[in-house]
Amino acid sequence: LLKKVPGAPGLNGEALEPVFRTDVRRTSLSVTPAAGAKVELAFDDGTVTAGDAGEPLSELELELKNGAEDALFRLGLDLLQVAPLALLNESKAERGWRLRNGGQPKARKPHAVVLEPGIAVHGGFARLSAGVLDDLLANQPAALRGDEVEGIHQMRVGIRRLRSLLVLFEGFVEPHAAARFEDELRRLGRVLGEGRDWDVFLGESLPAVIETAADLKAVEPLRAAAEERRLAAHRAAKKAVQEASFTRFVLAFRAWSGSAEATMSDRVGEQPLEEFAPDMLDRLARKVEKRLAEADPDEPVTLHELRKSAKKLRYAIEFFDGLYGARAERYYQRCSALQKRLGALNDLVTLQRLTEELTADRLDLAPALGVVGNRCQAQLAHAVERVDKPLMRMERATPFW
Repeated sequence: LLKKVPGAPGLNGEALEPVFRTDVRRTSLSVTPAAGAKVELAFDDGTVTAGDAGEPLSELELELKNGAEDALFRLGLDLLQVAPLALLNESKAERGWRLRNGGQPKARKPHAVVLEPGIAVHGGFARLSAGVLDDLLANQPAALRGDEVEGIHQMRVGIRRLRSLLVLFEGFVEPHAAARFEDELRRLGRVLGEGRDWDVFLGESLPAVIETAADLKAVEPLRAAAEERRLAAHRAAKKAVQEASFTRFVLAFRAWSGSAEATMSDRVGEQPLEEFAPDMLDRLARKVEKRLAEADPDEPVTLHELRKSAKKLRYAIEFFDGLYGARAERYYQRCSALQKRLGALNDLVTLQRLTEELTADRLDLAPALGVVGNRCQAQLAHAVERVDKPLMRMERATPFW
């Protein structure tokens, strides 16, 4: 890529100089993985350089020239059988700019996926799946070599949204395949979730309980031990999202969710989604109502279950925004407010749990356990009180559907 240099002779009185450079040797061929499909495979081997910075480049690009997308994903899955390939969601140009500017890949929050009125059940599921997968992959560069705290967090959000999508469409998607994808999503969620828990522990929860210089002195050894655990958790998260198993999951889920086999029958799959949407939302709302009835401020586990159910319902409302629009706003805000307050409470419970885990076999950390335990009890009581209002507002909320 070239940029203009003011005052130098050349195009319109300005010269051009390279911003970054890609030196690549490309080997390409065309294949026909399925009837009517044509895919170009291009293997690029070389370097990307910008000034004194550079990095090697070795990638295999698959470009669909003709035919259905399914053929592309199936070919990718076939290639994984012979080589441990990893997905890469950063172009040569993006890498060049990163090397030139010394910047880091940024995380991205979920983008809205619009479902127009009249879209069929299968079409809605396929479009939402593709959109959430796009968000998941968009945050991979940040998680690996950029804003990794937010990148890991947003990838975890993507995993949760995919799980919520499977729950929302339960009864419409083929259950055996859905269960296998759910298992893998749960595994990925645990790995990414551990990294996120330590990020919140060190970045938010632990600093919030430090009130005096004596607290800081007592807690410092605990913080150091937690930092070691966070680094290990981040390494595990990065490993998980660049392994061949992650690539296999993404390609397989994308191929399945866009295929006719994803829905249990053509008859249901071709029906308008908006005819079924009220029952789909009703099922999640009833789960929230059940959790509301069981919620006990003295039993954090009941509030944790309520938080998870409220989050699934919130995601579902976001997924169906194109079908309901402004009608959903008030209900959505109540659901979101409840989840936020319950999230703050859950962070405190997690702070206690992780502190106890760190200090279990470390007597030298006992003073830190005392500081966290004493301060946390007072904050927990306050957090529980703050849950009361959004709980009551959610109980009185009128479904918009």
